[in-house]
Amino acid sequence: MTETPSGALPVPYVPGMSGLSIMARGGYATVYRAMQDSVGREVAIKVENRRLESDRDQARFLREARAAGRMSSHPHVVDLFDVGVTVDQHPYLIMELCDGSYLDRMRRSPLGAAETRDLGVKIADALVHSHKNGVLHRDVKPANILYSEFNTAVLADFGLAVLGEMRDSSVTLEVLTPAYAPPEMFRHDEPSGAVDVYALCATLYAVMKGRPPRWDGDRSPSLLTLMDLFHQPIPDLPGVPPALTQVLRWGMDNDPSRRPTAQQLRELLTSVQLNPPINYVPPPRPSSSDDTPTIRNPRSAKTPKKKWPFGGLLGSQDR
Repeated sequence: MTETPSGALPVPYVPGMSGLSIMARGGYATVYRAMQDSVGREVAIKVENRRLESDRDQARFLREARAAGRMSSHPHVVDLFDVGVTVDQHPYLIMELCDGSYLDRMRRSPLGAAETRDLGVKIADALVHSHKNGVLHRDVKPANILYSEFNTAVLADFGLAVLGEMRDSSVTLEVLTPAYAPPEMFRHDEPSGAVDVYALCATLYAVMKGRPPRWDGDRSPSLLTLMDLFHQPIPDLPGVPPALTQVLRWGMDNDPSRRPTAQQLRELLTSVQLNPPINYVPPPRPSSSDDTPTIRNPRSAKTPKKKWPFGGLLGSQDR
């Protein structure tokens, strides 16, 4: 019998599953590879490290299970097969098995502009589906976008998701992934779809750069330093068309009301031309309040909607 490492949970018993082996371990959960005996397929089992001993823990698990269940019909959201609780009160989710994450990929070799644009379109479409169903993900990042032999991109881990009937804005700083969280998350503002848009744009920038935007190292800075980083410009990336970088900048605006919605982001990314003319110069972003584009805030139905000043960003027909 294999001895359990110090501080690690023993391999759990999950009905109908055999051959559990650890794939990944984090602060909140352990992911196992296993065989689903009834149908003879390999799956991933995410087991919470903590027991469901408090109402908060139970609500968090229920929130993730419901969010993942609602979303799993989308082709770019990881499939959820079943959920349950072990005999010692550790909740688990049984999901499709993927080969790796885009965090792994960007660490090996940053993505090119074309692959990144296509990745963004797929995950933005998943967010459109998510937001229409009243689900906010709140933890979009390279580690939560997975790939497999049959699907190049699926959004996973709805652990911080907010459902329409559970408008919980309480997310501790320990749970956040600071590199991909917008400034309003640190202020504990009421969550909106703009949070996911920011995180996706930061993710797309990161997979091309090899590290998160504005970050110089792998270690998380202090909260004070982090808040200062939001005021630093987001530079162009070598070999990346300015049109794509500009769309990502808009999505990472510090003001959530100025960001595109997930649907608008999907359309912007789809329309970006990756081979602009040599003399192409992207138009400057409007600086005056009268010309600044306003995106409808999901929390307010009264916000007027203006046209985006795409200029020459979307192709020759706009030139």
